[in-house]
Amino acid sequence: MKLEDLGEFGLIDRIRRRLAAEQAPDVLVGPGDDAAAVLGPEGGQALLLTCDAMVEDVHFRRRWMSPGEVGWKVMVRNLSDIAAMGGEPGHAVVTCGFPPGTDVEFVDALVDGLDEAARTYGARIVGGDIVRCAALFVSVALTGHADEDKLLRRSGCQPGDALMVTGELGASAAGLLALEAGKQEHFPEAVRAHVHPEPRLAAGRALARAGIATAAIDISDGLASDAARLAEESRVGVSVSLASVPVAESCREVCRALGKDPLGLALHGGEDHELLFTVRADRVQEAMEILRDQAGIAAAQVGGIVEKERGLLALKPDGTTVPLGEGWNHFRSRKEA
Repeated sequence: MKLEDLGEFGLIDRIRRRLAAEQAPDVLVGPGDDAAAVLGPEGGQALLLTCDAMVEDVHFRRRWMSPGEVGWKVMVRNLSDIAAMGGEPGHAVVTCGFPPGTDVEFVDALVDGLDEAARTYGARIVGGDIVRCAALFVSVALTGHADEDKLLRRSGCQPGDALMVTGELGASAAGLLALEAGKQEHFPEAVRAHVHPEPRLAAGRALARAGIATAAIDISDGLASDAARLAEESRVGVSVSLASVPVAESCREVCRALGKDPLGLALHGGEDHELLFTVRADRVQEAMEILRDQAGIAAAQVGGIVEKERGLLALKPDGTTVPLGEGWNHFRSRKEA
């Protein structure tokens, strides 16, 4: 069965039935009115709003990702934004654009992937929209909430602060390389990092509760680009120690096989969805222990915050510095997917 056989309203009804479950008490009005949903108050906490989208042949290719993986990943991209602010995810609305020849079963699996990711991390899909278009896309808008006085922000770090990161970097970009080379069966760990990422919600909450982070951002476009964004919002400079960047072993494996630079992928590859954050220099060990004990994840210091006039620097093992460079940028990069 094709979408043109089902029709817009038939598809909407099918998706609503597929997502039907007990309605959360703070959903006053679910899908069906002009607004996607009417939500109750969030108990006096700050309301977080984020949105992100994935477009076929820009962010993914169908031959590389199942529809369920597409749904999972676009939801996680939004959940990761909530994590970077130390928040709890809330409600999502989803807009999908489908070419008219799309199989209904494809849509079913896409919705299941969206719903699985949302439910896994405590969010709920409450509505959305569908349109006919030439290229498949999925866009998610997600709410979240956090204590106003404990929000993690990109602004707030100062010269002398330590720059830290959760987990390891480069695996997602390496997974993309493996997919592009048609060698996905040889590197399942890297490919999984690319198609089935995990948001660091527990880590964000732990940092927020402890009040230890002076600034934070999630790594969606690469360590270099996102460190630059953090520095810009805080009006500071940043120095990244290249020898300290935690490169994932799965990234190293792919790079050994394909003749690529693993450090380059860790710095510029993107879509790791780890948290890049800053703490006072005397609280580095404390931050590591908090994340290990409360979120079950390792963290490493990868550099420090410097005066704005010094710019964005990469510190080489020999002590010399070079420009940090830039990662993925939609309107400057020419690569696809």
